[in-house]
Amino acid sequence: MTVDLTAIEIERRLTAIETTLPTLATKADLQAIRAEWKSDLHSLTRWIVVTVIGSVTVAATITGLIVRFVGA
Repeated sequence: MTVDLTAIEIERRLTAIETTLPTLATKADLQAIRAEWKSDLHSLTRWIVVTVIGSVTVAATITGLIVRFVGA
């Protein structure tokens, strides 16, 4: 009786694994995601740098105009 329960349990677990296996990512899937993330990170870094430089430029310009027209 115990052997039958063990065989049934093994069959249930094997079925669960076989059902899940096709949905898991492959090595190629992971490499594609890594390449996409790397590209996205590069693009995001570029936008952050441009935004910071632009913000500093605007702040310096506003400060310069205030000093020039309001007085020191």
